[in-house]
Amino acid sequence: MKRKNERTMGYLEESSTLVGQRTRKLVDQETGEVMQVNQVTKLAYGSKNFWKLYMRELIAVLKGLSDKQYKVFVYILEHTKPGDNRFTATYQEIMKGAGCCRQTVASTLKKLQKANFMRKVQTGVWMVNPDIIVKGNDHKRNMLLSEYRAVKPEK
Repeated sequence: MKRKNERTMGYLEESSTLVGQRTRKLVDQETGEVMQVNQVTKLAYGSKNFWKLYMRELIAVLKGLSDKQYKVFVYILEHTKPGDNRFTATYQEIMKGAGCCRQTVASTLKKLQKANFMRKVQTGVWMVNPDIIVKGNDHKRNMLLSEYRAVKPEK
């Protein structure tokens, strides 16, 4: 016996879709007629809603960071815009947000660039490597990679 609002759920792997179905009783507002209908709900899972982290590359970056530098790294991750993988901040904002000194910010940014985690686009703007972290599907990642590769690394 089905309970009220009980759903049957299934996952369609080929389309990455979660499908739910349940029986509902609806009342026609004009006639008062009670109808029994099947309600189908589809929820498509896709990579556009999730951050993708490429673990081998990420771990290689993390290995070289001190505790204080790790705080700067986390601040950068938290403030990277998912739309374009850009991180925008002044040294003062990073110092305040990560709770560290200017020297730590400078050394961390230099180390992260050397590790190919990010590249400086202009003063106060960096692009995070989409081969390490990206929010979106493979098409978006490839577009961002093309943009990332166009930014010349600092020496």
